[in-house]
Amino acid sequence: MDHPINGELVPQGGGDSIPLTRSPLVLGRRDTCDIALQFPNISGKHCELIFKEGLWILHDLDSTNGVFVNDARLDTGAKRVVHNGDVLAIATRSFVIQYNETGRASDLDDAGDDMATALSMPLLEKANLLHPPKHARQQPREDPDDPTLSPSE
Repeated sequence: MDHPINGELVPQGGGDSIPLTRSPLVLGRRDTCDIALQFPNISGKHCELIFKEGLWILHDLDSTNGVFVNDARLDTGAKRVVHNGDVLAIATRSFVIQYNETGRASDLDDAGDDMATALSMPLLEKANLLHPPKHARQQPREDPDDPTLSPSE
């Protein structure tokens, strides 16, 4: 069964291009990955490429050594639309993605929502530092036997 080719990953520094023939495509060190990259610094399941509404979306699968787009690291577990000509670095291996973009990033539902949510969230909230720890928020209990406390009437 023939799958339409929706682009390719061109390795930097030489080597055969990797056709992007279906979606999703899992990239990683395991033999069971759609695109097996047999290098020790690549996680078993490192990242995946998802083709949606005419665009490729790169999703970091909690990789150890990270995924980069044009030298900017994706947050662990994050998704990002990748455009024709972007350089994807998977650990220390770099690829240029080449494909015909037929969609607009603003038309994407879930990837756009994830990015909009991440961008609209205050940095302290994203780092889970917005609220003080629970023990710091507890009000001190009044001791009924303490003579310095005045009775409330």
